[in-house]
Amino acid sequence: MQQPTILIASANDSQREFLARELDADAFTVYEADSTAATIAKLTTHATDVLLLGELQRRPDSPALLRTIRAGEHQRIHPAQPVITLAASDELTTLRAYEAGSDHHLPADTGYVVLRAVIATVTRRTHADSTSRHLHIGDLHIDTASRTADIAGTPVKTSRLEFELLCRLASDPTRVFAKQDLMQAIWGYSATTRTRTLDSHAARLRAHLRDAGGDGLLKNVWGTGYALKSGGEAR
Repeated sequence: MQQPTILIASANDSQREFLARELDADAFTVYEADSTAATIAKLTTHATDVLLLGELQRRPDSPALLRTIRAGEHQRIHPAQPVITLAASDELTTLRAYEAGSDHHLPADTGYVVLRAVIATVTRRTHADSTSRHLHIGDLHIDTASRTADIAGTPVKTSRLEFELLCRLASDPTRVFAKQDLMQAIWGYSATTRTRTLDSHAARLRAHLRDAGGDGLLKNVWGTGYALKSGGEAR
């Protein structure tokens, strides 16, 4: 079985170089980054199974970066990107790491053998979830890991929120999703909030699907909401 691809992000040169050397010796594919900007650049251009996130330029930088990843602020980085944080072992630092979205937090001086075991655990768990990252509806294929979609091989161009809407609808293609449920799930708006945001994004998504050959795939079900494949009256 091929070893996972690891991105080591740390401003600590000795830590980064040690981990890179040992992981490379064990046949992992390894990339390195020493800053927030470099980490983002690597994650957007290299498929990464696990991000080992150490401390970057300043102590708050790593949890701040992780929060932006989990919030989906980087269009080409999946919000569920597996991350193992490496920093101080005090309770407050550990709490901050998990609050930011770390899958597993380890003290920066954790031995390599333990780190290898944690990498194996995290990748095994994410591999078990990988089937849920591929959604198929007819000729429409969605890869939630790479945040891409295509219709019979033709790419569907979407913004981040349009992609989230597409994934939400594709998660249950037999269901008509109520507008208030979509607003709550994607934008965090309450059911009482009145806005045209959803309709605007749905209209743009419908146009992108049509351009890729999926004319009529996104349905507007009058009085209810939206669906990719509905049983109600739609247009």
